[in-house]
Amino acid sequence: LTSIQDIFHHRYKESISPIIPLDKPIEGNLATFEIKDIQDGFTPSLEYSKILAAKDIVNGGLKDVDSFVSMARRLKQENILNADDMIAVDFLAKQSPKLNFDEFNKIIKNDYLSMEMKGLITTLVQKLEMIDYLSNGSMATLY
Repeated sequence: LTSIQDIFHHRYKESISPIIPLDKPIEGNLATFEIKDIQDGFTPSLEYSKILAAKDIVNGGLKDVDSFVSMARRLKQENILNADDMIAVDFLAKQSPKLNFDEFNKIIKNDYLSMEMKGLITTLVQKLEMIDYLSNGSMATLY
């Protein structure tokens, strides 16, 4: 029987041995390698696909409070927004003097908000800005 040290030593030597034997010419060995065509493609994530499909949902979503809340509810139904996002939606609907990203970002900078609420609003605003960007800015306008 061989010791564990011998077994590991043998496996170590196998792992550092060159794949191409040194006693054979390299040219002959290269013929055995297959070069395959590289396929490059883009597969959108499920979240990205949902956002693209929701373009009609966000159209005019920042028009007024009712439109904003309605848009948010529909985005939640599509699993784009979550329950935490809806807390931020409710807060912004009640506290924001105007429904636009500049006002939302001013609210985030408010020192009187808890860190948790700032985090919720920040996450929501980032999502909404991304959705608005992918929807060609249709949240603030009506088509």
